[in-house]
Amino acid sequence: MNIIFKLSNNIIDSIHPYIKDTSNDVLEIAKYGLNVLLMDLYKLPIVFGFSYYLGIFKDCFLSYILFGLLRNHVHGLHMRSGRGCLFFSCISLFSIIYISKQVLIHWILKMIISLLVIYFICKYAPADTEERRLLNETTRKRKNKIYIFIGIIYITISFVFPNKVISNIFLLILVLECIMIHPITYKLFNRRYNNYEYF
Repeated sequence: MNIIFKLSNNIIDSIHPYIKDTSNDVLEIAKYGLNVLLMDLYKLPIVFGFSYYLGIFKDCFLSYILFGLLRNHVHGLHMRSGRGCLFFSCISLFSIIYISKQVLIHWILKMIISLLVIYFICKYAPADTEERRLLNETTRKRKNKIYIFIGIIYITISFVFPNKVISNIFLLILVLECIMIHPITYKLFNRRYNNYEYF
């Protein structure tokens, strides 16, 4: 993904003369955000192309939107490379859709999963990365509350929505995000956890 990084740097460098008063920290944040945007633009046609070929485009689109809404507030582990991100996105989203279509989750199991999800949300969200540190405690608390609110909405929908597949997707997307914010996952991928503590 060196091309994407170079393109991001070129774009920021080209507009830098017009924003001379902007600090280097702000510019680095802008570069990171632009990298994420460009990677998504590169990734989306491939993910949705595969999903269309497999006949699960609608379910994949819904899963992607739901997961993106969570990631915007909860963050969590990111792969080190664009290829790794693409591979993980395909595997995780397609696995969720496959399980959602094949498994009927009993309401008792769904309740247990929901309680675990809420526990993990309260304990571990949001989770930052080395590149995107959440240094402000107020911001972390606000994002935690937002995640709890979104989590409760997803769980409620998973219980009341009559369509089994969509019901499962709402719940399993939460499970996926809980995995992505858990310290064990960070250790498995050799990534530093709670990066804000180092500053």
